[in-house]
Amino acid sequence: MIVGAFYFLGGHGLLHWAERLVSSGLSAVLMATEPMIISTILIFMGKERFSFWTLLGMACGIGGVIFLMGGQGLTEHSHLLGVGALIASSISWSVGVCYFPRAGLPEDPFASAAMTMLCGSALLLTTAGLTGEFAPAQLNHIALRSVLGLLFLIIFGSVIAFSAYVWLLGHVSPTMVATHTFVNPVVAVLLGWGLAGEALSARLVVAMLAILGSIAFIRLGTRKPAH
Repeated sequence: MIVGAFYFLGGHGLLHWAERLVSSGLSAVLMATEPMIISTILIFMGKERFSFWTLLGMACGIGGVIFLMGGQGLTEHSHLLGVGALIASSISWSVGVCYFPRAGLPEDPFASAAMTMLCGSALLLTTAGLTGEFAPAQLNHIALRSVLGLLFLIIFGSVIAFSAYVWLLGHVSPTMVATHTFVNPVVAVLLGWGLAGEALSARLVVAMLAILGSIAFIRLGTRKPAH
């Protein structure tokens, strides 16, 4: 329940709420701070050590995301409340990642992911009910496209992706796992090119090289402290 609260109520809940107030570009950039927050927490916990390579990787990753987004959201007027919610979302998810090994969840990644998502979804549904978000919902107006999108998210975004994420947390440095926040915008742009016919620019190539470099640097830097 605690992990579900950090991940889904605080992490996803605040993110989706904030995106009503700020652009998706700014959201991607602020979510890219997640590896930095996780690394900082782990350093204070003595689980990782400060490394030049990690710092360089963070800079390359966040720089790559900013370049890919074309600086979107960084120069426009943004709602401070939305920005604060995004930062709080990133912190909440990061704390959940660092607490995860101590939560006593099952070693099986599917069971662990299922318990976390069930608790997180219960918290989100309860919050939605208390804030009156169910009142305007009209089930008969939901399009088939929306239903298919939801099924896609359930199968690929939750069952497959989140289970893989949970498994990785048990085998790879959490800072390394968090580099998915660098990769997500690149995948979104590539899907837009492949499925929606959007233009593929040199900006994407440069951003991809920076992000791939960041992952390599962070991999070099995320080593357990010597005893």
